[in-house]
Amino acid sequence: MSDKKLRLKKRRRSSIIAFEMIRLDRASTEPLHQQLYRQIRDELKSGSFADGVPRLPSSRELAVDLGISRLTVNLAFSKLHAEGYLQSKARSGTFVAHPLPEIFLSAAKPKAYPAIDRPPRISQRVRAIPDQRAGKDFDLGATSAGAGVSLVSSIPAVDEFPIAVWERLRTQVLAKKGTHLLRYASNRGDADLRRAIAAYLCDFRAARCHADQIVIVGGMQQAMLISAMAVLDPGDPAWIEDPGFHQARRVFTLAGAKVMPNPLDHEGIVIGRSRGESAPKIIYITPSHQFPLGMTMSFERRTDLLDFARAHDAFIFEDDYDAEFRFSGPPLPSLQGIDNSSRVIYAGTMSKILYPSLRLGYIVAPEPLVDSLVKIRSTMDQHSPAIDQATLARFITEGFFLSHIKRMRKIYAERRSFFIEEFNKLLGDRFILQVPEAGLNVVAWLKREEDFLMIKRVTLEIGVRPSPLPVFCIEAKLKPAFLFGFAAWTPAQIRESLVKLASALKKEGV
Repeated sequence: MSDKKLRLKKRRRSSIIAFEMIRLDRASTEPLHQQLYRQIRDELKSGSFADGVPRLPSSRELAVDLGISRLTVNLAFSKLHAEGYLQSKARSGTFVAHPLPEIFLSAAKPKAYPAIDRPPRISQRVRAIPDQRAGKDFDLGATSAGAGVSLVSSIPAVDEFPIAVWERLRTQVLAKKGTHLLRYASNRGDADLRRAIAAYLCDFRAARCHADQIVIVGGMQQAMLISAMAVLDPGDPAWIEDPGFHQARRVFTLAGAKVMPNPLDHEGIVIGRSRGESAPKIIYITPSHQFPLGMTMSFERRTDLLDFARAHDAFIFEDDYDAEFRFSGPPLPSLQGIDNSSRVIYAGTMSKILYPSLRLGYIVAPEPLVDSLVKIRSTMDQHSPAIDQATLARFITEGFFLSHIKRMRKIYAERRSFFIEEFNKLLGDRFILQVPEAGLNVVAWLKREEDFLMIKRVTLEIGVRPSPLPVFCIEAKLKPAFLFGFAAWTPAQIRESLVKLASALKKEGV
């Protein structure tokens, strides 16, 4: 045997064992260097080594043994080096690191103790939340409807969102601001985004505000919770619309408020209280498009509400729900824009305009409240994702936001008209449609009230899932109805769903 072969044999005896066990699959979609990295890593994790630090073959030797390129071996070694499995010594070679990174990552398993068969103590705060969901019910999110279910209320057409534009802007802001966007960010929100939102609201919602009044939050529910915690003490009364947004009831309950449902008339929330009843500390309203009934609060009711709030030292929480999607006439100005006494906390969200999972919203607060809101926000979760905020700021300032709203309003108007026509043709003998001036939903009132439970059962069975109106009521006693959504479905899908519902009801003999 030559001296060269003897030296190679001696070197391999001092190398880590089991390289003979490596099997690379050239037909696999997993790259060869990734396969090699994974198999060496697993061997290192499971292997035991003799005295001394085990040495690996050189990349050249291993490449020859495995019949692969040296580049492939170097890529695998590079990743193992980066993760702390290997270390190099000048003019000596590559060795197994000691200790391996798993030492710092894998905790010893504790001794198991028998479980105590006793339910945990749950706070009264949680027990008070009016939400009966449990377990996997939460997997379906706010809509409680899985894939394939149609005509669910309040779902936007996310398939129409300009993802390519968004991703291009995201890449640009990352290239420009780099690691700055990966650090902790402002508790108030991205400064460029706050300026962009302030300009948009002043131009299109007749708001009167500046960037320092704006706090960026994680959606409408967080906006409500932060505002409630800033102005309410436990037990303070909070007025909410009845019927109304069910999340408002949950949020104000969580904040410890005494929730007081107020009825509605054709102008919006009714301003009035029983004798001896405490005045509210906060009043939650959806004046641009009341949810779920759809009326727009009249200008007279708005001014009356502001006068009431001023007289009773109360705040108004203005949820500007669906203000961007009106289909008849210009919108009324926001309450915030006509408020001269700092009574209005104005809030909006990107969930319906852009897409729900973005989880970005904003509060426009009276100046004396801003610091209090920011303190609560910083205690909750510091800030919303900085990359998303910076991307949204560019999306607004470069004109894509307004362009998207105009485009979506046209799409929704077409789908709304198609829905109304097809609904009346297929189901007009069973329902009376109430079509609001704005929003992504319509209310369908039953002509025969006794059919309500049967229709509710049928909609659950066939996957056409309008929301029963009673789920949004607290004390309100309304005639039975369903809330249909139309925005997220094409005309073909809308017709298919309505035909399915009409056919199912016909089989029931309704």
